[in-house]
Amino acid sequence: MSRRRECNTEIEIDMTPMIDMTFLLIIFFIIVNDMSQKDLEELKLPIAMEAGHDEPPERRQVLNVRWFPAGGVSQKVKSQYLEMGISIPDDMEWSDVVWKGQILYYPNIDTGGRTDPIRKGRPDYYWLLAQTMELEWIPYFEKKMDDTLKVMLPDDPVLLRADRNTPFKYLQKIMEVCTREKIMIWKVQFAASEDPKVVQAREDAKN
Repeated sequence: MSRRRECNTEIEIDMTPMIDMTFLLIIFFIIVNDMSQKDLEELKLPIAMEAGHDEPPERRQVLNVRWFPAGGVSQKVKSQYLEMGISIPDDMEWSDVVWKGQILYYPNIDTGGRTDPIRKGRPDYYWLLAQTMELEWIPYFEKKMDDTLKVMLPDDPVLLRADRNTPFKYLQKIMEVCTREKIMIWKVQFAASEDPKVVQAREDAKN
């Protein structure tokens, strides 16, 4: 009988592909997280005593309404406008509307002679916002028949995120744009943050 010869063979595992895959996964999750936040500007949202968990519909659009008191515009925002060739006066309060990094409204935006369809004869400073809604939102929104008006209306919402100190007139103007012909958005949501004390009390009650 022959005895099998035992041999000790060391098996080396090449870890390079695994390390590469780990780094690729890390990069992927960083990019995905960044994309999920790209619609959101840094704003101090109003505090709500009770707020429901936000589960955004797939086609919901997010408008960020920034507001600054006279002389209170951050250097970051000033630099953003300087790239557009616009200088922000220090003696003027400033508000703008941002969608996916694009500024759709700012004070005294060039109207190109357009007039407000609601306030006849007045300049239409919100024309770019209205144009974006009509051309880039509405064609992709779900539609639903309105039994009263007997017309198909967009059935997807718009979320307004505004700084807690923003005067309501700026939100009102956006809501007026939503009512324009060929837009007719009737689902408007407002973003709010919860009171940290309320959140903590709820978490304590669970434990």
